[in-house]
Amino acid sequence: MAAQKPLGTAAARHGSGDADLSVMIAAHDALRHDLVALAKAAQGPGPRSPDRQRSVAAGWELLKRQLHLHHTAEDDLVWPALRERLGHSAEALSVLDEMQAEHERIDPLLAAVDAEFASAATPPEANPGAGQLADAVDALTVTLTGHLTHEEKDALPLIGVALTAAQWRGVGFKIARSNGLSGSGEMFSWMLSAATPDQARTILSQLPPPARVLYKAVWKPRFDKTQRW
Repeated sequence: MAAQKPLGTAAARHGSGDADLSVMIAAHDALRHDLVALAKAAQGPGPRSPDRQRSVAAGWELLKRQLHLHHTAEDDLVWPALRERLGHSAEALSVLDEMQAEHERIDPLLAAVDAEFASAATPPEANPGAGQLADAVDALTVTLTGHLTHEEKDALPLIGVALTAAQWRGVGFKIARSNGLSGSGEMFSWMLSAATPDQARTILSQLPPPARVLYKAVWKPRFDKTQRW
């Protein structure tokens, strides 16, 4: 009998099992990268210039958009596929329940940061409650990074247990169709913008040749036109 492949953070990060999880991990790393940029922006000194305000707003909107796409893909496609194949495992189902519950806890924290950004743009005399942006960002960062770590430790390894490489690619194709060409272009450009050289090579190798051409000729130049953070 073949030895069972280990579960855990290392298994998730290195894509143990048949399914290659490198794109999922790259998305997590890009989220962490943006949370660091968000924290720096929230703690920046004094009023910002209009250009700086636009740059921070563009970074924040991108973070929210990519997080929404990532969590929607998991809730609508990834977790259901795992539930179908791991319904016999109470432990696996418990982990998937925890993932969805954590997603629900993150949404109000995003709304709280939005509210504090709006407050920060209001003159202090008109809004005595302004100035709590850093606290709202800290609450979001702690919760979201904790969720990402939990997912890598306990949920992503279930993909390697439950899905073959072909089945996992099938889920990826469904996610790509759901995002559309433009959304997929932004997603890959965003991930690659925060990726290490080794990560970038791995991610690009998973794109079909026409998509790699699109990335270099269209997606990346379009993404780079906007200043963020």
